[in-house]
Amino acid sequence: MNERFAGLTARRLLIAALACGGFGIGVSEFLVMGLLPQIAADLLPELTRSHPDAAFAATGGLASAYALGVVVGIVTTPILVRRLSERNALILCASSMLLWTIATAFAPTLAIAIVLRFFSALTHASYIGVAAMMVAHLLVSGKYGRGSAIVHGGLTGANLIGVPALTALGAAGDWRVILASCAIFFALPLVALLIVRVPPAAVATLEHASGGVHTRRLLALIGAAVLVTAGGFTILTYVAPVIERTRGEDGWLTAGWAMLAFGIGMNLGNFGSGWLADRRPGLAFAGSAVAGAVGAGLLLLPGIGGAGTVLAIVCVGVCLGGGSPPGQVLYMRELLRYPRLASSLPSGAGNLGSFVGALAGGAILAGSGVGWLPIGALALVGVGLLSFAGYRAVRR
Repeated sequence: MNERFAGLTARRLLIAALACGGFGIGVSEFLVMGLLPQIAADLLPELTRSHPDAAFAATGGLASAYALGVVVGIVTTPILVRRLSERNALILCASSMLLWTIATAFAPTLAIAIVLRFFSALTHASYIGVAAMMVAHLLVSGKYGRGSAIVHGGLTGANLIGVPALTALGAAGDWRVILASCAIFFALPLVALLIVRVPPAAVATLEHASGGVHTRRLLALIGAAVLVTAGGFTILTYVAPVIERTRGEDGWLTAGWAMLAFGIGMNLGNFGSGWLADRRPGLAFAGSAVAGAVGAGLLLLPGIGGAGTVLAIVCVGVCLGGGSPPGQVLYMRELLRYPRLASSLPSGAGNLGSFVGALAGGAILAGSGVGWLPIGALALVGVGLLSFAGYRAVRR
């Protein structure tokens, strides 16, 4: 039975299953943002009726907790799986995400749901990172930008197909059922990893590489990734109230359509920068960040309506989808001796940015109103670009 799965078919099946896990991560993570009004109405009914912006800000803690869990997981999960093979590490990661996602869907209060979302995220970065490495090895190419693009392609595909569809269903039905259904996307890679023998080629190739860690360069790169991502999530976490303000009389633009636009942007950014990342990672990263600045700037224009809002959300999607493939390549260059840590940093830095963006956006929303969210986003992306320019200068 194992021999039957040992060839090209096994590689394709395993790559598809690993991308499916990325799809599940994308659906479960971004679906919560699209369903903030429904979740707030269920878990904070009185506050939603009296102060809806405050209720949305409090419910945004689900996104913050998830992002914080990813960041904490960068440290804790590699310690737990350091003696495991890539296959067994991925089995553990997929099992954890499956369990805690189902548990979150049954949470009786917002506080419990926030804690469970934190646990759901602990293996997020390690799954994405180790899966990207395994895909690169399965492709026998050693092109980590391409491997990252494939795994993140599942995540960006979720935002193109899964999140808009499930957001629309959740708006009309029960958000708990919709979130619980996301667990099936973690079950598929789990089953595939259990029944498919991993080919011998799918092993790490850089564990014994030479080269030290240049702390200043690494911190500048991480800072740039965190700040740019924070800018995007300042808008995306609160996309429902943002579009209510900017769409004007174009009532056709719902949260579901906005998340579809975001998904299109994420896919354009992911596969575009994935193609460019192995050649010009610096250009790919900077281009993605500029797209985020353009999106935030568009949302500041008066009277942009539904069409202009869609274009702005697409640009934000390009920003958030396009950062990981070049980040994968750049982190691998900086951490040649630590490929597993390097492979988990794009997700970790991105989710730290998500955490910062959700907190910043919540503070802006509660203190100054929704109209200031694009200004905060633009400022964060601008500082991130300055940090990336500093990284490039130090590297030279």
